[in-house]
Amino acid sequence: MEPDLLTSIASALPANERLVGAFEVGRALSDGREDDADVPPDRQPKVLIGQSRPGDRRRGFLSFLFETATLTDPRPGPVKATGDPTARVKRQKKNGRFFGTWESLAGQWLAAGQPNAETRVITFVALTEYQLRFVYVQNIRRSQTDRAVEAGACFPRTALAWTRHRASGRKEFQFGFGDGSWGTLMVPQDKEFLALFPGTLTHKDPIP
Repeated sequence: MEPDLLTSIASALPANERLVGAFEVGRALSDGREDDADVPPDRQPKVLIGQSRPGDRRRGFLSFLFETATLTDPRPGPVKATGDPTARVKRQKKNGRFFGTWESLAGQWLAAGQPNAETRVITFVALTEYQLRFVYVQNIRRSQTDRAVEAGACFPRTALAWTRHRASGRKEFQFGFGDGSWGTLMVPQDKEFLALFPGTLTHKDPIP
């Protein structure tokens, strides 16, 4: 990770939290299934408000065209958030991207990982000694300065029970929580992630 990004992430943390590491996350791809990980728009946190820059709208439109062309339309599919134990077993067998209600830890995790911003944003999860904290960093060109940065939802590290590589050849990782829920996010820099979570299950291991 670029040193200036680490500096930006660290600057958003409370003074009593020491940065151990960080990894980038993004919305997982969608198959239009009921166990997809798309978060409803009204649950997406609004971040970096008032931080738009010239060209953001144009880049946002181009991003929309790209997502549409690659079948990753950002509009939520037929996701069924549920805490039904029977549904959990089915989603375990089908290697589902999401199980839990939107109020579950996984539901809150997915919402934090899919923010709504007026500017281009990179979403990170910062690891401190005791916390997992979402941090939103404005995505700007290297020639520009003064990235806007904002801290988001925070989870105790002890709440994360397991991590798992969802499928071979994809940079999708499932995050499982102590309440039995799990959710999937894309992790573009998977080597950085695996260095921080060396005990991550492989796609051959069953969902716990």
